[in-house]
Parts: sequence; C-alpha cells; structure tokens
Amino acid sequence: MPDDFRPEPRLRLVGDGARLALLRPDALRELAVMHRENVFDLPVYDRLVEFETGERILCRRVGEQDHVGIFGPGGGEPEPAPTPPGPGRAVRDGEFYAIPECLARYDGLDTLQNAVPGGELAGWTLGLGAGVEVVPAAEAGLPAYPGLPQAGIGREVGVFRLPGGAASGILYGRGHIPDDAPFSVSCLVRLTAPLEYDYTFDARGVLNPIRAYLVHSDDGTTFSHDCPGELSPLLGFCSPHLHPDWAEDVTYPWSPWNEDFATRAEPLLGARRATAVCDGAPVLAGDGYRDGGGHAYPHPFGFVMGMQAAGMFVAGGNRLLGARLSRFESQFGVVPAVSEPLEIGRWHHAAMTHGADGTVHLYVTPEDAAEGAVYRGVMPRCAMDAACAYQASGVNAWTLRNGPGGEAIAAYRMNPAMDVALPRFFHYALSPQQAWLLSLEALSGLFVADDHEVAQAMALGLSPVTIEKEVP
Repeated sequence: MPDDFRPEPRLRLVGDGARLALLRPDALRELAVMHRENVFDLPVYDRLVEFETGERILCRRVGEQDHVGIFGPGGGEPEPAPTPPGPGRAVRDGEFYAIPECLARYDGLDTLQNAVPGGELAGWTLGLGAGVEVVPAAEAGLPAYPGLPQAGIGREVGVFRLPGGAASGILYGRGHIPDDAPFSVSCLVRLTAPLEYDYTFDARGVLNPIRAYLVHSDDGTTFSHDCPGELSPLLGFCSPHLHPDWAEDVTYPWSPWNEDFATRAEPLLGARRATAVCDGAPVLAGDGYRDGGGHAYPHPFGFVMGMQAAGMFVAGGNRLLGARLSRFESQFGVVPAVSEPLEIGRWHHAAMTHGADGTVHLYVTPEDAAEGAVYRGVMPRCAMDAACAYQASGVNAWTLRNGPGGEAIAAYRMNPAMDVALPRFFHYALSPQQAWLLSLEALSGLFVADDHEVAQAMALGLSPVTIEKEVP
C-alpha cells in the first residue's frame, strides 16, 4: 500500500507530555527512516532511538499501522522497553526460520515426550498432575501450527490446562535449567485466575505460623520481600531456603503447645520472627490463638523463611517474574525482572533469559498486541542446593517440619490456575531477535525449526534462515 494511504501514525507520550511533544518532528523523521530501513517490507518492524538526555523514540510498524512512542527519561521504576526488532528479513520461497540448540520442546498433544531428539534432554517425558488436561491448540483459541509441509514436518500442538490446587502441575527433570550457567525458557501462558498466597495450614485448621517468601537484601543486614509474596513456577522451580544464621524459639498455636505458650517452646533454625505482615494478610490472633490460660499467641505476625528459585514464575497475583537466587543471605543487590500485570484470560508469550553476566531479560508479548515489552533484572549465576530436586510448572506446595520428631509446622500450596503451551528450554541466553521470533511462532503459527528439523528440511533442498546466538 502506498505511504500516502497509510493510516495516521498512533502517537503515545510517556512522561512529561509538554516536553515530549517538542520531539514530535524528530519522531516523524525517525518513522521515515524506519520505512526506508524496512527494505524487505516486513509486516512487523521497528526502530528505537535513544537521546543522551534520556528520551527515547520508538517507531513500529504492525501490518499497515504505524505506532510512534516518545518516552521520557527513566525515573523510579523504568518504563518497560519495547519488544526488540524481528529476525531481520522475511523468508522467501524455499526458506524457513531456525533457532539453534533448543534442548527441549513439548508439543504435548500426541505425546508428552520431548520433541527434540538430540542433546542431554533427549527422551525426557513430562509428568502431569492428575488434574491436568491436554487439549488441541485450536480448542484453546490458538492459531494453527502447520509445521513445514514441504519437508514433511508437522506440529500437533496441545495446551496443558492446569486447574490450580491439588493434582495440578507439570514436572520436568532438574537438568532442564542448569546450575551456574546461562539458560532461557519460553512458553505461551494464559492465566485463568489470579494467584493467591496460601495462608492456611489446613492440617491444623489455623493460619501458617511460618511463611516463605523470595527474600532479598542489599547488604545482608536488612531483608525485604514483595507483598503479598506468592510465587509459583511457570517454567522453573523453587523451595524454602534456611538462613544459616537465623534462629528463634517458637511455640505453635495447636495442642499440646497451646496448653501454655510460656512453658512450651522449641528452637526453629533458618527462619526469623516477623515484625509486621503484608497489607491484608491475616494475623495469628483472636479466639483461636489463645492458650489454656487465655494468653494470646506470642507470635501474631508469624515467622519469615526465605526461598531459592530459578526460572520464570507467576507472582504478584497476575505478573510474571524472572529470577535465579539460591542463597539470599549472601547474594546481595539482586533485582528480579517483573512484568506488568497480565490480563486474566488472555494469551501471552513469555521468554526469560539469564546471561553469563547475570542479566535477566523477561520478554512478554500479549496476543493481538501491537507491541510487547522486555523487563530487566540482575541475578547471580548460582547453583541450587539439593532441596530443589525437580522443575515444575504450577507447583509450589511444601510441608515444613521441625523438631526431633520432624513434626509438620506449616504447609502451603500456591498452584496457579493457568493454560500453558509450547514450553521450550535452552542452555544459553536467547538474543532479543530469537525471543521475538519465538513469540511469532507461538502467537501466529510461524514455523521455527529446531536443529533436527533443519537437517531434515535441508536434505530436501530447503534453506534455513538461522537466527544465531549473540556472541558473549
């Protein structure tokens, strides 16, 4: 379509509107440059310009619609940076896109086995909770995935429906996310309900006295966590982690401890007494929290325990979070990558990368959106300890035990209700172009070949357009 008949660009100012409006002529010039750069007439293409004074101009083409964003200098929480440009050029007849060294992809409809036959994860089969259902992609509102018919390659993609609660979740082998090495994970996700923190210790009919959070610190003295603090894997794993220098004397609000709180106590290692709770969080107080003498429970805010985690998680009710943290007591200055809230019931493609320099990138692209976003963080390259025995989607359920008899002192389950499709695992940090291409694969059905499919297609005379890894 000639430029003269294009719809007017959609302009967005983020920041001081009066100041940013002065950059409108610059933005229109950059839009014209973007049109000249897009020599292959790609339907999705963008150009990002950053000024020394901190302002940014993003020009983006999506179909026949142009979008222009003018962003002010960062202050406080940074604006999510736009999704990076696409793979560079459109494929021609006889060509197909490829991304190297994917170690696992789970299509899920015909088989639960890894669709990638080579590499260290070859032959792995998913474990599904009894409540998990697998349905065809079309039934879940996703596009067709035709594969590459010219090479005899088909894709039968299924959607894993996780109901939340017991019998939910997908289990992966530990090797899917390596210790102390770069990695990436990606998938489609659709939350069907917000995730909530589980405060109730069902077995005892009381609130949990011990509450686990992703705790972090800048100096090893002052520790903090997000509120309300729920966390559950999308593609990753997590478990409680004991601070080696935290110790408390604790009593519990059930028999026989509640016969007399003052005379019954035991040491609790690895956790510490909380001095407050998150807004809206219940406290251990009232009629159900008194001993035989009528005395109030002495730990109304409970106790805080840290966590170790690696991968991409649901957090904050309906946000995504990318993290790797094993020993919060000695790993300081960490910053998880956290997305804006996801719309419940809407598909999003999400990819998380953790590079050799510790940088975390979290790429999130909603279905039918003109643009996605990338969120950044900094996390240590570190190995999880033996307590993290497996990776899981949608499984964060633990029973905590203490004392010589190993009595259960808290139990919680934070398993989100969500749909998951096309989980992929890499043992390197994807480039922005690779992450963007995977979002096109997932949300539009574009074929992206893995290494074994490249060999099969090339044997029939087809040519790969390989989106290579970035040079470290």
